Amino acid sequence: MKRALNTGIYERTGSDYLSPQSFYVALALSVIWGLVATAVAGYYSLKSGYNPTSWVEVLLIGLGIPLFGIFISLKNSNPIISFLGYQLVCIPFGIILAPTLQQYSPDVVVNALSITAGITFVMGMAGSIFPNIFSKLGAPLFLALACLVLIRILQIFIPELDFTWIDYISAGIFSLYIGYDMYRASEVPKTLDNAIDLSVQLYLDIINLFLSVLRILGRSND
Repeated sequence: MKRALNTGIYERTGSDYLSPQSFYVALALSVIWGLVATAVAGYYSLKSGYNPTSWVEVLLIGLGIPLFGIFISLKNSNPIISFLGYQLVCIPFGIILAPTLQQYSPDVVVNALSITAGITFVMGMAGSIFPNIFSKLGAPLFLALACLVLIRILQIFIPELDFTWIDYISAGIFSLYIGYDMYRASEVPKTLDNAIDLSVQLYLDIINLFLSVLRILGRSND
């Protein structure tokens, strides 16, 4: 779910060109908006007492709707429609993640948020400062992500595969993806639609990094 099927989407041009400064501001604000939307959706999900009762429900809200949102966002050149697709990613994630966060103590959640924020800042800067390094990571990261997804699927059916080292590898993959996506931000045409499309990718990087860090800290507190 992380990667676009066609990276050529970032070569699109349009009438929504921005200055480099405005592009990065739009990118940052869009990422922040997504994270806030997830937090708000999660808050109201908890407040309402919602808790998914079946795998079908989990897959629909946590996978089906977000995948549809990603498709809309990344395959459309209209920034308004792309942004609406982005919301179909952020809001369902908040709804489905809220019950998961209840399994952890507030201290663990806060620490995971702090660590995620720190890694995001460092890797975001690294991706911008060292483009020659991150430009070579696209294929290796995609392969690593594909293997990780396969392992996560196997873990559903084979709980014994739930090893701590897998969470560390997951955190490493998504940390590097933050740097890689920031490198891509420096290379794409500076349009509003591309800023929104990239914010979807960065949002997914950050959310997945947060969940990996959360699992690591949660295990250490057990």
